[in-house]
Amino acid sequence: MCRTISGLWLLLLCLGFGASASSWQEEPEARMQLHQLGLELALADVHPQLTLWWQQAVSAEWASDEADDRLLLGLGAFWRHWGSLSFVERQHLQTRRAELDIREVDRLRLQQAAQNGGRLALVQGLIPGYQDYPQLQRQLHRLLQLTQQPWPGLSTATLRPGESAAVVPVLRERLRLLGDLASSAPPAEPDHYDAELEQAVRQFQQRHGLMVDGVVGRHTYSWLDVTPLTRAQLLMRSMLRTLIGDALPSSYLLVNIPEYRLRLYQEQAMVLESDVIVGRGSRKTPIMASEITNVVVNPPWNVPRSIINKDILPRLYQDPDYIYREGFEVLDRDGRIVPGEEWFARLPEGFPYHLRQRPGSRNALGAYKFHLPNNDAIYLHDTPSRGLFSRDSRALSSGCVRVEEAEQLAQWLLGEQWSPSRLADLKASQRTRWLKVSRPLPVLMVYWSGWSGADGRLHFRDDIYGFDRSLTSPFPDGQPHTQLLSRNRGVL
Repeated sequence: MCRTISGLWLLLLCLGFGASASSWQEEPEARMQLHQLGLELALADVHPQLTLWWQQAVSAEWASDEADDRLLLGLGAFWRHWGSLSFVERQHLQTRRAELDIREVDRLRLQQAAQNGGRLALVQGLIPGYQDYPQLQRQLHRLLQLTQQPWPGLSTATLRPGESAAVVPVLRERLRLLGDLASSAPPAEPDHYDAELEQAVRQFQQRHGLMVDGVVGRHTYSWLDVTPLTRAQLLMRSMLRTLIGDALPSSYLLVNIPEYRLRLYQEQAMVLESDVIVGRGSRKTPIMASEITNVVVNPPWNVPRSIINKDILPRLYQDPDYIYREGFEVLDRDGRIVPGEEWFARLPEGFPYHLRQRPGSRNALGAYKFHLPNNDAIYLHDTPSRGLFSRDSRALSSGCVRVEEAEQLAQWLLGEQWSPSRLADLKASQRTRWLKVSRPLPVLMVYWSGWSGADGRLHFRDDIYGFDRSLTSPFPDGQPHTQLLSRNRGVL
């Protein structure tokens, strides 16, 4: 890599760079935007070499036309690599080991722009298609400003409305800095958890996907202690993941795994929203792009072998009647229903059978299964366990996605062929029917743990699968220098 870089700059010198070219200093708008784009990818921690080039371009020691040129060419190489990635690779941000291949045509284009003062057009051509990019820049600027503030850990004993505690004044200031508490006037009783503070806590909990109860417990404390720099990094990583492709279909289903949320779009307008339950950490719901081809009404559940071994057999050894209580049928390899005395006699030696749960009120798939063609036996489905949707953490399944509003989704998918009353009659019959949808519905399962909401506030969710657990700060001393914030004020 070092030989490649040295050769590049030797070539640029031989081509006459600097003889008739303007300096980046003579195009301050282009330079500020270049540094902003470098900062965004450095925050996202997507490529160590790109972060180094950005650090050199903005540092007092290394800053030069050559450093800025190198950063611009590196950004171009990065986005070219990004364009070659699949949907799944983008969600996993598989870029850290990418070869940043700088092309000859880019070098020549940069040389020409330097000679005619046209660098700004080159920089603006590298701006990715983030939704509401100016809002994202303002949010990043605000978060980086907050890195200048002390950010001590608040985690302590659970705090409830009406109580008094030494942590209350610090909690009040923390929520004010994060924008959840408008008032800056000190209350009459500084240590008292009053109604105004409770409302701020509830808003904070809502935008972090926590139980909105005003109680400051372990989960709420953990998000209060997340530093502004980490928030900026999580936000940028999620924004990169939103760049899922060149074009979205007119109608599609989006499942945001860490948000535990499903959204259905028709002609680009959201027509249905639902809470979902996703796979637990040991049985993750995979990032995937697929499509719903069929709705199975009153589906039987053919239990995967992994679930039989890990979940059902331990119960069965203690309580053989569990199978009958839950409506399971025991099948041999030929699909024959095995009598109870036969499989029970063999139970001490093992369980070489399949299990199928009959349709009914106890069926784990509920009344609807939404079939996705894939090799992992992953699909969306209804569930009889409605109480689980009230939890704030819903990584509970064995990989499939349970949909709270499954009936509404089924009606939307089948509406052209089945009226709600006919569908209700079929559901009540408990007969299994595979119904083909008139047009397969694209399904995108994404991993977006941070975003700017329609209310202009930042929203975050737990990194349930650890995709962003290890983040490297782009700032050598852990926080951006004041001079960098001042230099980029007009852009950020």
